[in-house]
Amino acid sequence: MKSTLASCMAALALAASAAMTSGSARAADPGITDTTIKIGMMGSLTGPAALWGWPTINGARMIYDKINDEGGINGRKIELVIEDDQCQAPLALAAAKKLISRDEVFMLHGGSCTGAVLPVRDVALKEKIPMMVLVATGDEIVAQPNGYIYRAFLPGSYDGKIIADFLATAPNVKKVIAVGNTDAIANVRYPVLEASLKDNKLEYLGLEPIEVEATDATAQVLKVKSQNPDAIVLVARPEASAVFLKDAAKLGLDVPVVGATVVDLQDLLDRIGDPKPMANMHVVSFYKSPLDGAPMAPWIDLLKKYYPKDKVQAAAFYGTSGAIAVVEALKRVGPDLTREKFVKAMSEIKGLDGGPMACTLNFAADDHEGCKTGSVWGMRDGKVTAIGESWK
Repeated sequence: MKSTLASCMAALALAASAAMTSGSARAADPGITDTTIKIGMMGSLTGPAALWGWPTINGARMIYDKINDEGGINGRKIELVIEDDQCQAPLALAAAKKLISRDEVFMLHGGSCTGAVLPVRDVALKEKIPMMVLVATGDEIVAQPNGYIYRAFLPGSYDGKIIADFLATAPNVKKVIAVGNTDAIANVRYPVLEASLKDNKLEYLGLEPIEVEATDATAQVLKVKSQNPDAIVLVARPEASAVFLKDAAKLGLDVPVVGATVVDLQDLLDRIGDPKPMANMHVVSFYKSPLDGAPMAPWIDLLKKYYPKDKVQAAAFYGTSGAIAVVEALKRVGPDLTREKFVKAMSEIKGLDGGPMACTLNFAADDHEGCKTGSVWGMRDGKVTAIGESWK
């Protein structure tokens, strides 16, 4: 009897010790309970960059909503805490610190603007917090050395190479000028653009700046016309891009224009309200097809299911592939979830379908840029059409 009692007491002591050990491990990695995984999201929900706020966040949220409806991941459901950073560095930094310290999230999934996210990068690396970039395109956010920050869509600098390679196949294009903003979102694209144009034996005439909130582009159009370029690279946000295209059409500037991923052709068409100024317009895209194509249908259906009031636009799916990668890594880790196991699982993802993205997602321990594929779309007969990597 005494032997049996002693055995029971020993077993209870062992179980208590195991529970304490498990509790200690869990305390070291906040944001995890037996039933939830807490993820902190932040974006430009208000302010001048709100275009990349709720649309991009909801494009990621719908993946988390879907996985929750299916029962969660290893018995845990995703719990989101969302903060507004207004695309401003001080607010983004404050939001990240709140999410990490007060809300005690397991990881971050956010960032609409490069300049706002860079201070958050420093905090994430210092605190060893996993982070999936939401939509900010600056290369330096995910640059090595970097053990914790990942991106699952085309980095900004890749725009420059894709555009230069595309223009090199266009007929009679020898001289190229850029028209664009001079903020962090735009500036990341110019060095690679210039170098890639040079590699393709195209003459770069330089940059003609345009304000982010420009309401008239007459001066820029006349300056560009005076330099007689064969093509224009437009690296401006949607409002300024629409203004430039309308004024270019009025003043007879009629050459091919290729825009960066910061604009969407259908959105530009909606803003301008007339297909004529768009006749020579192209943009870099990383999606499998235009929004009316069959490959995008399941993602549009998912958005309509969870966020029926959201506009169906390209920006609505920028955050989707990142959420797909996060879910995949969480599944791979299994029930014994820790931050270190999560980043290891992220770094081992290979050949994962990017959802609406044309690329498959591939990460490595020394390369956290998961998507490096893009192509060019253009307006053909008033319709958004996938062109490919070369002029057709």
